[in-house]
Amino acid sequence: GAAAITSNALEGREIKWAINSPELEAKHAQTNGHIVRTRFPPEPNGYLHVGHAKSMNMNFSLAFEKLGVPMEHRRTIFRYDDTNPEAESKEYIDSLRRDLQWLGWKPERTTYSSDNFQQLHDFAVQLIQKGYAYVCDMTKEEMEAQRELAMRRANLVNSGQDPDTEAPIPSPDILPGRNRNNSVEYNLRMFEKMKMGLFDEGAYTLRLKMDFESSNPNMYDLVAYRIKYTPHPHAGSGWCVYPNYDFTHGICDSLEAIDYSICTLEFETRREPYYWILWALDLYRPKVYEMSRLNLQYTVLSKRRLLKLVNNHHVHGWDDPRMPTISGMRRRGYTADILNTFCNDVGASRASNVVEMSKLQHTARLLLSTTARRAMAALDPILVTITNFDFTPEQVTFEVQNSPTD
Repeated sequence: GAAAITSNALEGREIKWAINSPELEAKHAQTNGHIVRTRFPPEPNGYLHVGHAKSMNMNFSLAFEKLGVPMEHRRTIFRYDDTNPEAESKEYIDSLRRDLQWLGWKPERTTYSSDNFQQLHDFAVQLIQKGYAYVCDMTKEEMEAQRELAMRRANLVNSGQDPDTEAPIPSPDILPGRNRNNSVEYNLRMFEKMKMGLFDEGAYTLRLKMDFESSNPNMYDLVAYRIKYTPHPHAGSGWCVYPNYDFTHGICDSLEAIDYSICTLEFETRREPYYWILWALDLYRPKVYEMSRLNLQYTVLSKRRLLKLVNNHHVHGWDDPRMPTISGMRRRGYTADILNTFCNDVGASRASNVVEMSKLQHTARLLLSTTARRAMAALDPILVTITNFDFTPEQVTFEVQNSPTD
């Protein structure tokens, strides 16, 4: 039978597309049995930082604690979410593995989103055949104007106003777009040409035919594939069309039989596309749970900004001891035990908060106090001669405690 979960601690917002059919549920239960599976899926476009340590702690440990899953039924996949070859490198791939091992987490297995490129491509073809995807030649600026107009119209509907009066559609070429109703045959032909490298970067994309009347802009016909003539650090140079994050993420979760897909709260509005894609392909839908990200006082935890510090030579690389990266903190003297204990103490909830730096320092002091060697020394000694001292050195050697807490 399926694993007995004793808690609904990881429940997120309900969505109609998230409901699995009895057949999908049965197949998933057959695959996993008593196992409950999570995943830790960082993108190899930078080094991991202390916020990722919290995510690892959640996916490898805390989630199972919250759900009441026994030790022997816990499984976590370590997945490289590597769909953007321009930002990714072998250095980052190696650093992620090194930090994971140093923190002591043992994944069930290591996977790469890019290992599914063929399968993802085949699913994209399926969506075209079903009429759920189309090849689009709109520029980035045109898509932004389209998205803005759709958003304005949705907001007007929500506030009880008439969008056709307040924000009329100037042309169907803009909304729903000039390519949206092209034939399946045309889209299949064009997608094949995109894959063969017959077009320039940015000339065409593959978009999902979603819902321009939704209040969620992430449903405005997301781009599933784009053309990029960049070799991939893991998959090599066989592809010139790459799937985007939203298209890849849920499909990989489903293919890997994930039970709980845990992410941070800024992805909350991505629930709709996540489940819409799995619904359109009739794949198993894992449960998605969003938690607040780690905000540490005085600390920059944006990979984009940390990359700037490295590239502009404000620091000596990602592992500079001043950096909040795991490798930087390791060089500063933090142990894996300190970081894991800190993440455990911070916990995981949906409430947004800033954790004080003193909490991290307190954890460090507490755990280092048992192992740090203490010594007493006279910094400014004065030479004295004791004339009436009759003891031998052996008689005045004392054992003292290393720590005042011993």
